[in-house]
Order: sequence, then structure tokens, then C-alpha cells
Amino acid sequence: MAEKMRGDQVEPEEYGFTVDTHLFRELGELLVGRDSTALIELIKNAYDADATRVIVHGEDLHGGGGTITVADDGVGMTPEIFRTAFLRVASRYKEQGDRLSPRFKRRYTGAKGVGRLSAHKLAERLSLRSVPDSGVRSAGSSVSSEQGVQAVINWRSVEDDHSTLDDVGDGLMVSAFDARGQVPGTELRLEAVRSRWTKRTLSKFVQEVSSCLPPPGLLVDPSFDIPPEFAPLGHLKPWTRGDGDPGFKIAFQGDLDIGDDLWMRLFERSNWLLEIRATSSGVTFAIHPTPATLDDFPEAKSYFLRRDHPNPERGPFFTARIYARQGQLAVRSAELTKFADEHSGIRVYLEGFRVVPYGDRHDDWLGLNQDYARRAREFEIILDEASSAVLPKQEGESFKIAGNYQYTGGVFMTAEDAACLRPVVNREGFLQDEAFGNLRDLVRNGVDLVSRARAATQASGRSAKAEKLQQRLAPPVQEPSKAELELSQPQSDIEEKPQEKNARDNLNFSLTRVRQELTNIRATVGPDTGLAEQIEMAAAAVDLAEHSASQEHADQAMLEVLASVGLQFAAFIHEVNGLLSEAQALRTLAGALDGRSLGPGQSQLLQDLRSGIESLCQALTRQASYLTEVVGPDARRRRKRIPLSDAPRTSLLLLTNTLNERDVEVVQDLDSSVRTPPMFPAELTIICTNLLTNAVKAAGRNGRIMIWGGAVKDGGIRIRIENTGKAVSLEDAERWFLPFETTTTEIDVVLGQGMGLGLPITRRIVSEYAGSVRFVEPRDGFSTAVEVIIPGREVRR
Repeated sequence: MAEKMRGDQVEPEEYGFTVDTHLFRELGELLVGRDSTALIELIKNAYDADATRVIVHGEDLHGGGGTITVADDGVGMTPEIFRTAFLRVASRYKEQGDRLSPRFKRRYTGAKGVGRLSAHKLAERLSLRSVPDSGVRSAGSSVSSEQGVQAVINWRSVEDDHSTLDDVGDGLMVSAFDARGQVPGTELRLEAVRSRWTKRTLSKFVQEVSSCLPPPGLLVDPSFDIPPEFAPLGHLKPWTRGDGDPGFKIAFQGDLDIGDDLWMRLFERSNWLLEIRATSSGVTFAIHPTPATLDDFPEAKSYFLRRDHPNPERGPFFTARIYARQGQLAVRSAELTKFADEHSGIRVYLEGFRVVPYGDRHDDWLGLNQDYARRAREFEIILDEASSAVLPKQEGESFKIAGNYQYTGGVFMTAEDAACLRPVVNREGFLQDEAFGNLRDLVRNGVDLVSRARAATQASGRSAKAEKLQQRLAPPVQEPSKAELELSQPQSDIEEKPQEKNARDNLNFSLTRVRQELTNIRATVGPDTGLAEQIEMAAAAVDLAEHSASQEHADQAMLEVLASVGLQFAAFIHEVNGLLSEAQALRTLAGALDGRSLGPGQSQLLQDLRSGIESLCQALTRQASYLTEVVGPDARRRRKRIPLSDAPRTSLLLLTNTLNERDVEVVQDLDSSVRTPPMFPAELTIICTNLLTNAVKAAGRNGRIMIWGGAVKDGGIRIRIENTGKAVSLEDAERWFLPFETTTTEIDVVLGQGMGLGLPITRRIVSEYAGSVRFVEPRDGFSTAVEVIIPGREVRR
């Protein structure tokens, strides 16, 4: 740049901003969160282009380096639109006019011009070919065009070979072609996909992408009749579209094929239906029992309830349709069970597209999992006076609360209805402000009403099936003898309390009687009546009940033993401190022998003695420090904010010898500026010790452990402990949070043999702070990772 000198000042002939090519990478990571979000942004672009069908094809995606193709039948792009809209970062193209698409008047779902950033995030190269619809005038284009555009963007070349966006050289190649007579539409080919997906992570990616639209079965009327006086929502249309819009469908092919659609089978196995309509004039809740519930409770009723909207001026306003199950999914289909596990949850949709992470497997935006785990004694439901009289508070209603897994449904909003909600910068979720709080509270209000309706129904009388069974079993049967009853009871060496024994005898008596009844029925009805299968299922259920009762008895006995051990463990601190004092006295006596004349071999004997005493002192010091930290008088006297960097200190001190003996390297990356929410120091020590002992066992000899921690929003903390060595399958990880589930067989003085109680105890402690602990995907170089999140006080209820 040439310069002219004038006195002491420099007067440049040219000035101008320049932008580094790394902007694509930086903005891509900031504005587009997950890989699935990036692909969904490209699908949204097809929707905004008035496409009625988009085909998403994946090829060779396992392990990375594959190809994803997104092809639509929309209005396409001219070379001019490609230049001014697609190539212009943060383009205002979609902000012109009324922000409606040219053909079907759809509300634009994209606003920040991040489509090309999504393409950059997903792959190293983008090949584009677009044929415009010559009969449609798009926003920003005054005339139609019969020229199409094709382009190749090599993101790696743009970043590696060119420093600014003013000069991308051969990183961008664009040409026009004669598009007359060709079918309009756009094809994006993402080549050299960046992510190196494993089988599991690819499956999760496909699941997230395939869920971007609501399942069609959720938008239509339910399969059973709803009384018209309860104002059913009917066919939902949760988007802003013109009357002539034929709709929008996605076809997934290749590695992105989602297989069979099991949504309707999942809905049909529900027990209750909840419909919510929130408008400026108020909020209505319609609750209906499904045929499955009516079979058990013929007297079950529908309810139509109402309350005022907390902010009728601003909203948010929405409709919701939610199916609720109770109990386990009673179906002999591993496929459907897996589908329910992956797709259950209450999701949020804006203009027909899903807003993540709401409804994800581990997302608890409504606090259902938290309350289900803690079994809150009561919950608050707001209704107007008339509705409260129709469905009053029920005794024990909070015990009907179910976790996210028991619900499948959606909350639907248009852009106008959700104008008060502010999306976060990476387009995943909304800011946790008052407007979002109103949305959450209204949906949770409806879900709690379902729990209340369940409680009212079950309190109203016996189920129809139970009455029919009682009539069938009406003929007198011979009571089981005392000897038969004794034979039916599992033997135990553990003495039971009188009330426990009576309850156990009653249960075994009932199970034995039911088994005899089934035997009588089996002999009466014969094999060809169509009831044989049901009878065998009932017999299997009795077997399972007997096994569960026996297991529960054994587990209860073990917990009582452990409680006794815990009390003795607390008293053992005094013994340890006494042993430590004696060891320190021996060390002093041994030191007094220094400088004295010793006979042959005595010097070596004294050196060995002093070394042994020193090791004993160190071991007792570590044990005393840990025991005092956990069960000392200050351990649970007062909650306080603990520096995060101090969290593993006591645990690592306890494990020093074990780490050295196994040659395990421990690396810490804990933010020293972060403090925990107020909590008992003993609980934090127990959490770290349980997780670190598991990590040491799994890492084995010459292993590595990484302790990472930092802050999360709202004043909470995140701690992640990763280890090399033995891996834990994430698909089977939840089993290790069950009591007495363990793979450890070796006995270690510090680590113990392993009773399978460390993770259940950890989860129990963390749940008291409304937090979570779970196995997560480890980073490169590690085999297993466990993550603990403890939210700040302000987000806990």
C-alpha cells in the first residue's frame, strides 16, 4: 500500500478492513454447535427455498472422510443470488421484505446466513449445483433468470493457501450454465467429511438429524376418539405457510437411512394424552385416558382445565401434544424398546423444526428426571378456581411423577408465537430468561396435571381387569398348607425383624396362592382357548416377582450390614490417630540412635526399621486425613464453596501409594479460579474418591488419568475424570449405577475389592444437588470418561 508523507503523519492512499480466512472456522464453531445442527441448517435452507422434498444421502461416513449430499426441489439460485446471498457471510438476503419464501410464503427459518458455515463445519470441500425456477422471483432479485450456477469451494485451500477473504484464489471456482428446460433445485455435495464417527457416534448423529421434523403421527388426531366437548387440538400445523403449501418431507438414504418409523407403535402404547393450548386469552389443558388405561380403569375420565397465561402480552404462545406411558414398555420387541429409549422425551419445535437439546435423552429441561429421582412430596399446579374443583389435589400425587422416558411429545411454536424467546448464539436452545421460564412452567404444569389425573383415577376404584380376574377365581380353592408355604420361602441366614417377616410371609403366601390359581386355570381352559399365552405370561410374572422379592430382601440385608460397618468406620478414626501417634513415637526413638556406635549388620537393620516406620507414618497420615475429611465433625456441619482445584486433593493423597505402585500418571486441569456451589466437603471428597478409585482400577499398570474441571453457567461446576485401559460401553453404562454391579475381583488395601456401590453412592450425592453423573464419550487417548455436573444454587428447585 503506497503512502504519502506529510510532516510527521502518514496518509495512506487506501484503507479497508480485511478478514482472515480462519473466520469460517471460528464462526462455524461459534454459530453452529453440533454436527447434526450443521446438517439441519442445510436442510432448513432447502425448506426456505420452497422445496417440498429434500434427499439427504450419506456415503462412507463411518470413520470419517465420506460424503453427504443434500438435494432439494426448491426454487434454486441464479449466479447473482449465489454471489450476494450464499457467498456473503451474514447476508441480509432473508431479511428483505416480509421474510416469507417466494412460492409458498413460508416463514424463513434462517436469519444469520450461517448455511455456508455449516458446510465448512461438516466437510473440507463443497460442490454446489443449482437450477433456478425461472417463473419465481426471489427476494433481492428484480428479474428472473434462466442461468444456473455451479461452484466448488475447497475450504482447506481457502484457509491454508490464502490469508484473507479478499483473495481466495483457486479455493473458489464458480461458473454459470444454461438452465433452460432443467428441473429447478439445488444439490450440495459435502466431500471429505471432517468428523471421524464411530459406529455409536454416527448412530447418534443420524438420530439427531432424523428428528429435525416432528413425527407425522404427533401432528394428526390420536387413533382413539376424544369427546368433542374437550376441544381437541385436531391436526396441528405448527408453522407459518401459505394455503397452497404441499408440505416438506425429508428422505434419508445410505448411511443416513433411519429405518422403520416406529412412532405410531410408541403412541399406541401410551396411557394418557395431554394437549395444551397457550394463547393470550389463557392456557387450556385437555387430558384423556387412552384405551389402554380404560381397559384397566373403565371409570377413567377426561379433563378440560384452564389457567391464566403468566404473560398474555408477550407470550410465548404454543400448542403441545404429549403422550404419557406408565410403567415399563410392555412389548416383546427389542427394536421398539430401543426406539423408545432413543426418542422418548418432550421436544420443542419452532416453525416445524426441532430446537435442540430439549427432549434429548439426557436433557431434563422440565426437571422430570430430577423430581422422579428425588420423589418430591408435592408439586405446585396453578389452575383457575373452577378447574381446581374439577381435578383437586390428590393424596400421594407426587409419587405418580414419571421421568422423561415415560413421555413422548412435542411443543410447537411459530416464529411469531415465540418472538419473546431468544435463541442462544449456536442455535441450540433458548436463553434461560423469564420468557423461557414461562414456557417451561406451563408445559410442566400440564405434565403434573397428568400425574394428578393418574392419582385420581387409581384412587377411584379397582381396575376392570382385576375385577374380572377376581370373578374368574371366585370358586373356592384349597389354601396352601403351612409346609407348602415354608417350602416357598427362600432360606436366609439373616434374622428379620418381626414386621419385616410378617410382610414377607404375606407376600410369599399371596404368590403361592396366585401360582395355584394359575395351575387350576391352566387345567380348566385347555391349550386351544387362546388364553394359554396369557397364562404363561402371568406365571412368568409370578416367577419374576418371587425373584425380585428375594433380591430385595438380600439387598436390604446387605445395606443394613454396610450401615453398621459405616458406624464402626467412623469410630475407627480414633484408633487410626492413636496408631499414628505410636508410629511417630517409634520414629523419634529410632532417630535417637543416630550417631551411636553399632555392631556389624545393625546399621542396615536400623535403616530398614526407620524406612518401615516412615512408610507406616505416611500411610496412617493419609488414612487419618481422608477419614477426618469424610466423617470428622466438620464434614457435614456447614456447606461451603470449595476451590475446584482442591476437590481431588484428599483423594489423591489417599491413593498415592497405589498410583506409584501401578505407575499411573495423573494429570490435573482444574480451573483454580472456580469454586463449587455450596456443598459439604465430605460429599465432594466421596465423589472424587469413588470416581478416582474406579479410574485407577480400570487404567491398570502404566495407565493415565486426566482430571479436568471448570465452570458451567449459573455458577455450577463440571468435573470429568478420564482414564486409559479398560473401556465402558456407553450403551451399557447405566448398569454400573445399579447397586452391587461390579467387575472388580481383585482385593486392594486402598481400592478395596469392589462392591458396586461407589457409582450409586456418587449419583445419590450428586442428585441431592440436582446434578448429574454419567459416562460420556472420552477424548482421544482415553478409554473411559465419567462426567459430574453440579448446577449452581440458582438453577435448583
